[in-house]
Amino acid sequence: MNTERKLQIFCTLVLMAGTGLNMFAQNSDPARSRVKAEDFIIFPWGGLPTPDFTGGAWGDMSSPDDLMKDLFDCGYNATGFIPAKYVPYAAPYRLATILADGRISSCPDVSPQEAEETVKAVLNGIEPPEMRKNIYSIYIKDEPNASLFPRLNLWAEAIRKQGILPYINLFPDYASDGQSGSEGYEAHLDEFVNICHPKYISYDNYSLYDDGTFNEDRFYGNMETVRKKSQQYGIPFWNVILGNTHFHYAEPSPATLGIQVYSTLAYGGKGIGYFTHYSPELGNYRLAPVDQFGYRTKTWEMLRNINLQIHAIAPIYCTLKNVNVFHTDRTPKNARGIESAVHLKSIGEGKFLVGEFVDPAGKPYLLVVNRDIRKSVQLKISFRKEGKILLVSPYGRGKLRFEGEQDWLAPGAGALYTVE
Repeated sequence: MNTERKLQIFCTLVLMAGTGLNMFAQNSDPARSRVKAEDFIIFPWGGLPTPDFTGGAWGDMSSPDDLMKDLFDCGYNATGFIPAKYVPYAAPYRLATILADGRISSCPDVSPQEAEETVKAVLNGIEPPEMRKNIYSIYIKDEPNASLFPRLNLWAEAIRKQGILPYINLFPDYASDGQSGSEGYEAHLDEFVNICHPKYISYDNYSLYDDGTFNEDRFYGNMETVRKKSQQYGIPFWNVILGNTHFHYAEPSPATLGIQVYSTLAYGGKGIGYFTHYSPELGNYRLAPVDQFGYRTKTWEMLRNINLQIHAIAPIYCTLKNVNVFHTDRTPKNARGIESAVHLKSIGEGKFLVGEFVDPAGKPYLLVVNRDIRKSVQLKISFRKEGKILLVSPYGRGKLRFEGEQDWLAPGAGALYTVE
């Protein structure tokens, strides 16, 4: 590296350090610079680890406060599924609380009045009472058969009457009709929306494998369908993705986490759930952010990094409307190719996913994802609209010129661009 280039990098680092100090001085509360769950939720899918916190140490987390601080530090803005007694511990970290209680998640066949009384009883178990206002959502069911939808709606309505969001997570599209209880996946989504009246669609899809393959047809084909229904019904969607490895799924890496998160963003998603934050004590489950002994794994820092990137671009991303999404190189199942582009003129060689957006004033944005999970790629972006191309910094530095070495994307990484 020549002397001039070394000096350029040194000056950049000095400038970044100064900016960081100013940002810290102005935002002494880190939670103020984070996206709120109601705008874009980032949550660990699942419940709390065992054993129960009764004074005994468990790895890095020997108390409920340690556990909530761990979630905040890792970049989440919501808890996993927690019982009433842990709700007060989430409040200091401004974590939206997802409450779980077997009296609700068992979904007994009861009358509407009995369901309402049960929900009220669960909420009344939260002490002190003022903490009840911190409940963002209540967990109801994971991957239900469509035959359960009427009963789930009864419980969802009882929860909604308390001003709280019900949480139901759906099957991926590779579930059989026997599992889903519907004749086809689109029908399953239609039945869910029309019967349960949700404020969002949450589903899970795991498509990365330990032989290094990424099943794009399975991952993107499912997201195409969910996006279609999300836009048809005018409700956002959340994607529950791999945050650990088990069975024949891939071990987490910056590329596997990046491709799942940034692809969801390119499709206009408004939520990410990670399965799981805590490694289950089963079979070959491993490398969740926290292991079976309660200690942080190498996945924890990778997950924190990608979560903080979401927070960094969220102030702009959450104002945008998704108007198109397409793929270059190869077009996965149900997807469109670059010929459908609205704002992009050209992008150069590579395997790209491109989400096209507009802001409230109609300004175009592109969220570009490197679909190659093994190799970095160099971009050559041009918009149909003439002007200066800017990168929305994933590190909280605002809008930067798209020039010099800004034109590289790591394996599985994504970036948000606009033109002025």
